[in-house]
Amino acid sequence: MKRTLTNMISILATLCLASVLGAQDDHGHSDVEFAYEDGRIAIEFGDEGAIFEGEFPLDGIDRQFTGEPGFGSELEEGLGINPGDQIAYNVLSDLLYWNEGFKSVPNDVQIRIVNRPPSPVVPDTVVSANSGIQMGSFSPAANRIGAAEDDGNFHSDLDYILEPMFDTPNEAAFGAYGILMSLSSDNPEIADSEPFAMIFNYGLDEAVFEEGVESFASIVPEPNHLSVLASAWISLTFVRRRWNR
Repeated sequence: MKRTLTNMISILATLCLASVLGAQDDHGHSDVEFAYEDGRIAIEFGDEGAIFEGEFPLDGIDRQFTGEPGFGSELEEGLGINPGDQIAYNVLSDLLYWNEGFKSVPNDVQIRIVNRPPSPVVPDTVVSANSGIQMGSFSPAANRIGAAEDDGNFHSDLDYILEPMFDTPNEAAFGAYGILMSLSSDNPEIADSEPFAMIFNYGLDEAVFEEGVESFASIVPEPNHLSVLASAWISLTFVRRRWNR
């Protein structure tokens, strides 16, 4: 009887774990996973393509703060890069905003990224409606994510903060906020990654947010289609300027 009960508990625990893992898979990769491949940084894209999602809580101790997506090239995942190599990100766009369509970013809203190590060692990166392209650098350090360990294992989480801090949830600022990025290595033999997008949800229902994710996915090019990126970015910039008139 005890053995039967133990087996049942074990089976239930296994089913619960499988359910949790399945739910994680349904939402794609939380972290931006990458490795070196053919002389460049290769990013593992999910079912939605070059899109990585995060969420800003509306209240609580983590209000308007998240540490996801992180960045990883971990040995236990069969990845890893050269020992000691440093990784930085490049911001390739202004802050983009979607709420049932692409629109102008709500007044004064921006995303602050706390890099590694935090300021004053590496200054924060602020992405706003008019911040423009902000390339990473290793000397002086800018947009630095971290460095690989002695065995080549890499994992680092940055801090993302939606500003300004609202006293209560601000429905006027609800929406999906996007930043177009790429990754760089301080290894001169390794080229930058293909572009990808970070998409953060503030206040949207999950189903609506997923519509926004699909809209962002439509403007992020498939790998090796940089001409599409240029066309999409020029078109989006033109539309955004019309919004701001």
